Amino acid sequence: MQARHFLYSVAAAYDDTDRRKSMKQELGAAKHVVTNAAIRIVDRSMRLVGAKSLELTNPLQRYYRDVRAGLHNPPMDDMVVSKIAKVAIEDMLND
Repeated sequence: MQARHFLYSVAAAYDDTDRRKSMKQELGAAKHVVTNAAIRIVDRSMRLVGAKSLELTNPLQRYYRDVRAGLHNPPMDDMVVSKIAKVAIEDMLND
């Protein structure tokens, strides 16, 4: 629920064409939060189901591949976290 609300709020802000130009960190953060939440959810689901979750007839095996693929598409997690930290430190030093 938290990831969904964050994603929807960033998407709503993106609809504002004036704000869109300055949303690079928010877009990266949304991708980071949503992808990692999806991975945790699918991983926990697979742990509950057990080995059956790997059967080709079980949709969990497809969900697993799909959400893991998010880790391999830019922006990468390390860059998102690094950039957010850099901006936060710069903001703190400028206050």
